[in-house]
Amino acid sequence: MKAIQIKQYGDNSELQLNDIPVPQPADQQVLVQLKASSVNPVDYKIRSGFFSKQMQRTFPFTLGWEGAGVVKQVGAEVSNFQEGDEVMIMPNFMQGGTYAEYVVVNKNEVTKKPSYLSFTQASVLPFSLGTAYTALILDANIQSGQKLLIHGAGGAVGQMAVQIAINKGLHATGTATGDNIQELKNLGIDAVIDYATTDFTTEVKDLDVILDLVGGATLANSYDLLRKGGIIVSTAQPPDAEKLATLGLKGKMTMTTPQMFSEIFSFLETEKIKVKAPQILSLDKAQEALESVENRKAKTKIVFEF
Repeated sequence: MKAIQIKQYGDNSELQLNDIPVPQPADQQVLVQLKASSVNPVDYKIRSGFFSKQMQRTFPFTLGWEGAGVVKQVGAEVSNFQEGDEVMIMPNFMQGGTYAEYVVVNKNEVTKKPSYLSFTQASVLPFSLGTAYTALILDANIQSGQKLLIHGAGGAVGQMAVQIAINKGLHATGTATGDNIQELKNLGIDAVIDYATTDFTTEVKDLDVILDLVGGATLANSYDLLRKGGIIVSTAQPPDAEKLATLGLKGKMTMTTPQMFSEIFSFLETEKIKVKAPQILSLDKAQEALESVENRKAKTKIVFEF
């Protein structure tokens, strides 16, 4: 099978299109023939070695952590999936491997694909929708009527978070710039702050929830905007424990896990949550794809179709 692999950490020139054997599932694993695989910013961070201390991988390894396809084989201890099932997957970061025609995943990293979604649509959801769902529903336990600020609302995760918040009855404000501002308005967000021209700290206060998708100075400048008892959830780095204690706040760093998004799937089916059309590329364009994402030239998610 064809797969995009790296033999060492580095820049996009390390990406190689290789012929490798089709993997075989262990007892609690599923072999999936991929129809579409999505590109995410975490891909180039892993390629560069940014997580090399936390993720000690053996080279060569296949990139990619999100996709959709058809089950081809199941392990002896897998009973909830069978050959022919259409699924969406998000392998854990120690395995990965969706920049390929086939991938083996653990049975808890697979969700059946709703029939109303194409493989391409489904391939962009596990990471972006999974992150937004985990952060807002599981970690922040959002409630109708709350005031929410989303940093980086214009990206794939941010746009999913905005739509979840709107459907759950929150007052949602997001930071974004450029074309993303109008996209967020089209989704029905309550307010958008252009971070390129406006200091967000002067625009909001007494918030119940902050979802930080940016980190760094953005996160550092956010704590004072929450009411006492409020919560800040970050996908970029752990919130400052000392700050949280001093201000009487709660905080958590989100670790995305595959979920059975029953309520969210109903939002998708009724188009209360919309999936932005991705850019389609072939697997041999992996260098171009990661370069576009890494340099923030991509206007939407990029998907490899097989």
